[in-house]
Amino acid sequence: MVSSNEQTKSIKFLGIKSDPLIKKMINLLMRDGKRTKAENVLNKALQSLDRDYPGRAIHIFYLGILAVRQDIGVRLKPKPKTRRNKQSFNVYLPRVISPICGLNIGMRLLLKSSRERSTLSPLWENLSKELFKASQNKGEVVSKRYSLNKLAVSNKRRVHFGVRY
Repeated sequence: MVSSNEQTKSIKFLGIKSDPLIKKMINLLMRDGKRTKAENVLNKALQSLDRDYPGRAIHIFYLGILAVRQDIGVRLKPKPKTRRNKQSFNVYLPRVISPICGLNIGMRLLLKSSRERSTLSPLWENLSKELFKASQNKGEVVSKRYSLNKLAVSNKRRVHFGVRY
């Protein structure tokens, strides 16, 4: 028999499903149309954050999402046809990413790194750890963002920025 205290804890974060970032995270978590499983994973991740840092779970979630958003992307320029003894090297073309697309890319990277983190602990635990590290501007995803920005800045003379929507 489930006590009323446990029921209120499980329903605690389901009231914020109307938020666009929460909806997007649920949609990215969803596999094969299993929406309730994705909602439960996100709910358990937020509960885990709330257990460790009481009253700050939603704040940590938003800080983590905003810390991993992508502003600038880089793509490889196609190599020209090689001529005699001319060494061709990789040319990176930086491009500006729109804010909505940047948030989506950041959330995808966050989920990818939490899925790759460890198979011994459940996904919701890995997701809560990644969100907490991202909210502190630490972790794998944030360092990947900074290295990508550094690469784009070093190649910015090659192209005028074009916005990608």
